[in-house]
Amino acid sequence: MAYSDELLTIPEFLWRKPKRGRPRKNKEENILSAKDKWDEWDKIKQEKYGTRYDIQLGIEAPRIGSGYRIVYVKEGRKWAYMVCHSGDPSRREGKVRKRFSLKAWLGIKESHKKYVARQERALEKLRKKAHETNP
Repeated sequence: MAYSDELLTIPEFLWRKPKRGRPRKNKEENILSAKDKWDEWDKIKQEKYGTRYDIQLGIEAPRIGSGYRIVYVKEGRKWAYMVCHSGDPSRREGKVRKRFSLKAWLGIKESHKKYVARQERALEKLRKKAHETNP
């Protein structure tokens, strides 16, 4: 039994009618890569909250936490305002603020510089040791 093309075509009454209005945009156009999104968020956060610092914190800001943190700081005449915000800047959750006296903030910045220098010295020693064992 052979089928003809007429039997396999869809009759007109079953065709979908075209929808009115504008066509939808491609979703691919709106999707940013993760790196582009993080770069854009970082720019927004720097405008809102101040200069970005990748800093080692101790017990100075318990709500933000200790350890290596990414924070944004605005330095004023008397106070320094620190914000730690993870994720989308348009959302409020994940935003933690802390106010320091400017003297305390400058002390934290100086101690971080010492921390980075100490880490660099330790890495340099390890590199020398590795080079001596594997010439």
